[in-house]
Amino acid sequence: MNRLKVLISTAFLIAVASAYAQEKGESSSYQFPEYDQQDAHTLDYPSYALPYQETGPHLNGEFLYWQNLEENLIYAIDQPGHTNPADSLALEGHLKQVTYRWDPGVRVSAGWKFSPESMDVSLIYTYFHNEGGDAVRTRQGRVVKGVFPDELGNQISDASSKSDLMYQTLDLEGKHPFQTSHSFLMNFLFGVRGAWISQGWNTNYKTTTVLNPFFGTRLETLVQNTWKFSGAGLRAGVSMDWFMGWGLYAKVQTGMTAIVGRFRAKQQIDSTSLTTYAKVFPSDTRIIPVWEIQLGLGWRKAISNFVFKVYANWEMNLWSRLSQTYFYPTETVFDSKVGGWSRDSVNLQGITAGIGVEF
Repeated sequence: MNRLKVLISTAFLIAVASAYAQEKGESSSYQFPEYDQQDAHTLDYPSYALPYQETGPHLNGEFLYWQNLEENLIYAIDQPGHTNPADSLALEGHLKQVTYRWDPGVRVSAGWKFSPESMDVSLIYTYFHNEGGDAVRTRQGRVVKGVFPDELGNQISDASSKSDLMYQTLDLEGKHPFQTSHSFLMNFLFGVRGAWISQGWNTNYKTTTVLNPFFGTRLETLVQNTWKFSGAGLRAGVSMDWFMGWGLYAKVQTGMTAIVGRFRAKQQIDSTSLTTYAKVFPSDTRIIPVWEIQLGLGWRKAISNFVFKVYANWEMNLWSRLSQTYFYPTETVFDSKVGGWSRDSVNLQGITAGIGVEF
């Protein structure tokens, strides 16, 4: 009799445990099925529980606050006054160069999501204009020398240099989503990019020698260095969104682009003494590799039939060996030759803040 009671009790407990396990499994918000039991066609389907629209148009607007970091804009040398021109030492003193300030820009995009499991296509336009400058004056016991050919020698009383960068890109971007968990979404990025980038750089070397007292014209030299680059290429990358709850998510995005385009430059050096030292127009076709990265935080919320998002990222765009400056250490036309050139990257970095809506 006791054995029968034990068997009945055991069977009852097993039945209750099975029912509880089944109920818990049905009420669970998310479960990871066994990999071998998943359908091959649904492995990368996004979960509609995440705040994303399944299909439809979307718009984005971004405010950029960037700065160009470029080391190729040296224009003068601030030397000690005891420097002897006959010394074998090639260079002594502090190099003076242009520093870019922080400037605003804009990026807008519009696109269409065809389906959650296929592709999202966007057209993205970026505009950014950056300016910078620097100046130096001759101090007691110091001498200012220019780095470009001129006839001023030790007569330079002050030097100033200004530069501006114009940056425009147009991207046709596609992305395909892969969801690896209920809180982690990854997108593979691919597409094409067009780029139009230019830089103007003017440097003035001035003296105290007055050429025209009536107009106040001083003996000075103006150096103009300008270049333009336009091209197009392919782009690929990956972005990852990690949802932490309450609509908050962390974002990481990185990508590479190879731009093939035409580089055109101009250098002209003139003096108020009506002497022209240089007027050259170098140009070539080149491949520019571009690396970009974004790190930031955002918030997304589905309201009625719309999804809204706000975000702020730190962004960097490194255009390798794009900037180029020519130097011609010559005194006569007969001796003219390419003395050398310096190439450097155009490095744009700063804050990108934006808002977006999905319909």
